[in-house]
Amino acid sequence: MSSFQGLSIALSSLQTQRRAMDVAGQNIANAATPGYTRQRVETSPIAGPRASLSDGVRGWTTGSGVQVTQVARLADRLASSRLETATGDAALAGARAGVLAGVEDDLGGLSTMSGALGKMYGAWSGLAIANPVGQTGDAARVTVVGRSEEVAATLRQGAARTSATWSDVRGELGTLTTEVNAIASSVADLNRLIVTTEGTGAPAHELADQRDLLVRQLSSLVGATSVPRDGSGAVDVVVGGQKLVDGAVAGSITVSGPTAMTGSTTPATTISLAGSTDALAVGGTAAGLTEALSITLPGVMGGWDRVATTLADQVNGLHGDPPVFTANDGGDVTAATITASISAADVKAGTSGTDTSIADGVVKLSESTTGPDARWRTFFTATAGAASAADVRARATASAADSAQGVLTSSTGVDVDSEMVDLLTYQRAYEGAARVLTAVDQMLDTLINRTGVVGR
Repeated sequence: MSSFQGLSIALSSLQTQRRAMDVAGQNIANAATPGYTRQRVETSPIAGPRASLSDGVRGWTTGSGVQVTQVARLADRLASSRLETATGDAALAGARAGVLAGVEDDLGGLSTMSGALGKMYGAWSGLAIANPVGQTGDAARVTVVGRSEEVAATLRQGAARTSATWSDVRGELGTLTTEVNAIASSVADLNRLIVTTEGTGAPAHELADQRDLLVRQLSSLVGATSVPRDGSGAVDVVVGGQKLVDGAVAGSITVSGPTAMTGSTTPATTISLAGSTDALAVGGTAAGLTEALSITLPGVMGGWDRVATTLADQVNGLHGDPPVFTANDGGDVTAATITASISAADVKAGTSGTDTSIADGVVKLSESTTGPDARWRTFFTATAGAASAADVRARATASAADSAQGVLTSSTGVDVDSEMVDLLTYQRAYEGAARVLTAVDQMLDTLINRTGVVGR
């Protein structure tokens, strides 16, 4: 090895160790940056020149130093894919639990409707006790009408709250759609930048980190997953088996369906890719919201309607003409339209004379296994049970997502202690290379400036 080759070897080491320290510093600087993936310098030895025959050796001489092969991004494709799936599952469960928790609050507790029904039964009982044909029964009849209207008003309020919740969820879904389309466009732009940057031979690791973080947001919103594209550095984003992002080209999603609730028979709300009429099998929050609009909230409205129709059918069936409960729009009785339209003078305690069979029959509905009370308890219990189960599921999937995030972080995140050890290693190697450079320089100084000085 010539002295000048020694200088080249020492210089290559200085350059390589400095690059390695830069990468370690970048890792440490981004230890707390969300979505950052640890980087590592990969090196390889540089082969030396072939010796000439005059050197007295055959083959290769001492190597020519070290070089940086690449700055690798330590991504874990399997862990990242698992996190995308877990994130979508957790978002779906969370959205479902959130809607059901709101519905449970809208019910107002078991005592709300039960209390109104109890007061109505008490009014009918009071009518039976009062003289049903005498003047003393007039006040009792007014009370029956008032308490009956309280029950009807409670049902209308419940239906109105459910309808308002539907509108809120529909608005939230519209906002989500806008957000998804914006993120998809950003992912496509980053794909384009990554391919262009890596095409020049420069790394685009920070761009890839930003892109992957956006993909996880899409996983939460619509259950998206990413698929690498033929080693170019770009990824496709797939939702429900269809591409939302195809390399550098972003698609968009649209919402189809009603913009206002029309009761328990409200048509389904669907999401599709722009330009397509086929429903897209979304996941994540979007799936929870569309499920709420198409199934959950219409089902809740149906629960309110069953209580209303049971009440109207059974009380009206006992009372006869005129009916106690009717629809304020002249149609079929629902929770949204029920009203106690009867006048106090038309309220009957019995069929004739001092008979109180009608009032007694209404009071007995409170004990019936198919009466309004039973319908209400069944409705409330089923809704509360579904809300509780959804909350448990949301907690479990959130825990699974946290676990998946922990696995990804452990394999791709920055361990500051480990980086500090690497930094010290690179520092010592840099110092060693500098010492080699000094030694070679001194050798050359002796050779050039001091040879032949002795004996002068």
